[in-house]
Amino acid sequence: MRQIVEPAIAARIFPGCVILAARGGRVLHHAAYGSTMYDDPGTRPVAPDDSFDLASLTKLFTATAALALHDAGQLELDAEARRYLPGLRAEGVTLRHLLTHSSGLELRLSALRAGGAAGILAAAYGATPQHAPGSRVAYSNINSLLLGEIVAATAGMALDAAISALILTPLGMAETSFRPAEVLRPRIPPTEWDDEWRGGLVHGVVHDESAYALGGVAGHAGLFGTAADLERLLRLWLQGGAWAGRQLLREATVAEALRDHTGALPTPSGQPVRSGLGWM
Repeated sequence: MRQIVEPAIAARIFPGCVILAARGGRVLHHAAYGSTMYDDPGTRPVAPDDSFDLASLTKLFTATAALALHDAGQLELDAEARRYLPGLRAEGVTLRHLLTHSSGLELRLSALRAGGAAGILAAAYGATPQHAPGSRVAYSNINSLLLGEIVAATAGMALDAAISALILTPLGMAETSFRPAEVLRPRIPPTEWDDEWRGGLVHGVVHDESAYALGGVAGHAGLFGTAADLERLLRLWLQGGAWAGRQLLREATVAEALRDHTGALPTPSGQPVRSGLGWM
């Protein structure tokens, strides 16, 4: 691992990282490499329990929450999204389409940051498919944003509370959250200098611009967490949805989520994209 990581740090691909490798619930390797920044003031060595901006891995939490609600009989994967979000304009888009990025919705959310939460949500709810749903796969944040809206509406609580109740609390992921408390900032590596929009170092707040404009909680980005916490979510999936004697996801749902749903569909790049339900 050092032979991969240390040259990458030297080449300034990233200043530092945490690697955790596990098998069968046993941690084989858990170590930190490099520093939190390059030469900037305040840089320090990365620690194994640092809390990182999980970025688009948030999408996997949103998908897992949606699948848990599906297993509870509250969501149907092949039902139109408009059944759960009556204000949605897009017709023919199902939850399965959102989960597999085959909805045909290709709105670029980051370009809407200046409109704030109201503007972004209005654009997302008012968007219509650019291609027939199910005919093409294109990775786009709007799919997970809308899926998060569905999770929140169905659970009857804000998305951060829903993900906490459905995933974080059952798995004991106490180090994972949206909008981390100020006291955690010393354990959070910064993500970039943003002099153009945010006027300084992006540190302790979500890097994704649209998620930031939405207040730090969104279906596509916003979670912060540690490598050790993230391993718990992955272990749930590797164990067929079972955790501590409970079946948090049905085995059949896990199998369905991990199969290829889109490999035969065209893509913008021309290269096939094999997408599961929330997984790539």
